[in-house]
Amino acid sequence: MSTDVAVHPITRELAEFGSSLRYEDIPADVVAMAKRCILDSLACGVYGAATPWTDAVREVVGALGQDSRATAWGTRFRADPTGVALINGTSAQGFELDDCHDQSMSHYGASVVPAVLAMSEWLGGVDGQQLILATVVGYELGTRIGNAVSPGVFMRGFHPCGLTGTFAAAAAVAKLTSLDTEKFVNALGLAGSQAAGLMASQYGAMAKRFHSGKAAQNGILSALSARAGLTGVRDVLEAPYGGFCSSYSDEYDLELAVTELGKDFEILRNGFKQYSSLASSHTSVDAIRELAAKHKFEADDVEGVLVETTEVVFRHCGWPYVPAETITAQMNLPYTAAVTLLDGIAFVDQYADDRLRDPKVLALAEKVSVVVDPELDALGPDEMRAVRVTISTKAGDRHATQVLYRSGHYKNPLTDEALVSKFRDLAGRTLTEEAVERIIEIVSGLDGQANPAALIGERVQQLRD
Repeated sequence: MSTDVAVHPITRELAEFGSSLRYEDIPADVVAMAKRCILDSLACGVYGAATPWTDAVREVVGALGQDSRATAWGTRFRADPTGVALINGTSAQGFELDDCHDQSMSHYGASVVPAVLAMSEWLGGVDGQQLILATVVGYELGTRIGNAVSPGVFMRGFHPCGLTGTFAAAAAVAKLTSLDTEKFVNALGLAGSQAAGLMASQYGAMAKRFHSGKAAQNGILSALSARAGLTGVRDVLEAPYGGFCSSYSDEYDLELAVTELGKDFEILRNGFKQYSSLASSHTSVDAIRELAAKHKFEADDVEGVLVETTEVVFRHCGWPYVPAETITAQMNLPYTAAVTLLDGIAFVDQYADDRLRDPKVLALAEKVSVVVDPELDALGPDEMRAVRVTISTKAGDRHATQVLYRSGHYKNPLTDEALVSKFRDLAGRTLTEEAVERIIEIVSGLDGQANPAALIGERVQQLRD
């Protein structure tokens, strides 16, 4: 096993940072990014509320008869914060629309934001600055721990959302509940004992959606248990035997977790999605759309599609498409390439049930080949989803382009206008127009709000007739 063993207590250093960070320490661009993350996560969660997987989780939470002080987004259901975090985390990750931090290969909005908002409702009196601060701490610790173990954990078959998302949610709630450094250490230690998620779910299981919900729920349990005096593994990250890193990844670099800590905020490298599929397919969608717009070919003109890419993309989504569940299509590059060729986009409607076995989609998906290119695979972590796409037509033409950064990557960002438009589209399918506009207003002015979680909780249950 090749490891880079820490020479100092990384877990405690992260806990000290998290427990001591003040709102006044956060740069303006970090505050702005936290608001983007909250708004985008709400959009994804409200839209995902009506899916079968969220229905199943909500049914379980309701059957347990829990307290009703927190709000399940996009429904009229209420429960205790652990139950609501499980529901909202599942729905936020529920249609592959949620934000993505590329280097750590995880989606923190679906674990952090549900936990923070549910706990803020339950605690009461949490102002907007506290909410932003907790969100920043959650993203910062989650992404940094993720950077240290990625892509190793993924290559071993673990789903990073369930792993590092648990640390992120625990850190966010630890900050929200004002844990001191010692209890913050224990919260992280307890999170490490609960981190879980298997990548085999990508081939056809609702379980993948459930991982972020469990991360949000387990983060709350970790922080509240630490507050009550329960101890966790105090060197959970750096322990050479039985620690998080040593157990989950063959290769890791813990120094990445603390490099420029408090000076260089990782949340600024968070990205957002404009397609409803896994992030590893987005560079290919961008490439196909670019080539189709430039060369004016139609789907019927296509003889073959060659996607040259990295080992991460190949492993994540380059396998042949065989219809199963919705998640199978969303996690599969040949399917996503096929619907992009047919429709010019890969958003929510392209993954409706009636498309999953569409003969036209299946025929096109069979024409898509995905291979590893050593040159692209040798690039850095920001380029782990790089592709070179070549489309051959029946007329004998060959059109090629290379995309290093997906649309939405921090090096190729979506505009604020695009994110607000995404929110209006997704949330507007469930909520009233008045509720949609009011949520945008609340989140935009979050740092000046006295009790925003309650206001948001009220609006996310204002459903269309």
